[in-house]
Amino acid sequence: MLLKLFKRKALPSHGLLKVAGRMLEVRVRLNPRARRMIVKVNPATGEVSVIAPTRRGLAVALDFARGETDWISGQLAKVPGSVALKPGEVILFRGHPHEIRAIARGPAPVWREDGIIWVRGREAHASRRVLDFLKREARALFEERALAHAARAGVKPSRITVRDTASRWGSCSSARSLSFSWRLILAPDFVLDYVVAHEVAHLREMNHSPRFWAHVRELVPNLDMPQNWLKLNGRELQRYKAVTG
Repeated sequence: MLLKLFKRKALPSHGLLKVAGRMLEVRVRLNPRARRMIVKVNPATGEVSVIAPTRRGLAVALDFARGETDWISGQLAKVPGSVALKPGEVILFRGHPHEIRAIARGPAPVWREDGIIWVRGREAHASRRVLDFLKREARALFEERALAHAARAGVKPSRITVRDTASRWGSCSSARSLSFSWRLILAPDFVLDYVVAHEVAHLREMNHSPRFWAHVRELVPNLDMPQNWLKLNGRELQRYKAVTG
């Protein structure tokens, strides 16, 4: 008997959609828990995505989104403008406002001093350098707080990474890998600490059961402050972006 092996046809993970005269990139995602096909527009970033409940649905997700272009256009009109990480802008750093300033010479490509983030070099490279600086600062703080919370919880993450995510502040994979949005370095320390503790607690419970929340409270007793801060200000953090050119 001959056995034939068939490869699954690769399904789209993104595509282009014309909305109000301009081409937009649309993410296509599979979520078996979804009850139906749905289009989402991130209210902070304007990212457009289509969620399909089945693999078969993925193949027609972009066609579905084309039927929702009027709704997408309306949602995009409500998205606030982005804040560029460039000289002249004021951004948050660990909850405190800092002005980004250019300088011809200095001890490092980017450094922070007395409420100012100094960026050295050509203007065309300034935004990327500031973003790299923020990611480095975020990584160091994520690692410090994650390892401290993990030691208290009696667990050990396999990996800690920094990502540029629009829909999640943090995540914990089944492989015990923790990842966090770099934008948390913009928030006050108690907010970053809560998100890190939340994901570390998932190393004990991969759910949001009462037992999970009990683990979180052991690490961060006051949950109301950081949760409320994110509800009020989380969308604002998503506005910060690097610019190119």
